[in-house]
Formats: sequence, structure tokens, C-alpha cells
Amino acid sequence: MIRAFDAPTSGVVNFTAPSPRQRQTRRRTAAIAVVLGVAFAGGLIGQLSARDAAGPVPPGPFSYFPN
Repeated sequence: MIRAFDAPTSGVVNFTAPSPRQRQTRRRTAAIAVVLGVAFAGGLIGQLSARDAAGPVPPGPFSYFPN
């Protein structure tokens, strides 16, 4: 026997379209993940490219100003 197309099922649903609220939440989560990823990558690059503080400091463009 074949069920009607609109018959209620108690089994597993194969696919449901995401609601607008779910799509908004997914977009917000993706945007937050991108911002955190860029911040983490920037911090990592900053740590890897930082100079040793114990070494001499090279003169910079504002080294002639008094402290």
C-alpha cells in the first residue's frame, strides 16, 4: 500500500527547509566565526613576528622627540 503524499509520518524526516530564523542564526554564527578567526590569525601573526624585547631598539621615525 502506498501512502498519500501529505500523510503524517512518524519516521525520520529526510529534509526540511530551514526557517528564516534558523538562516539568520546561521549567518550570525558564520559572521562571528569569521571575525574571531581573523582576530586569532592577526594575533598569531603578531606574536610570530614580534621582536625580542631584550635586544637593542632600532631608531624609529619619532626617536628624536623627547620622552
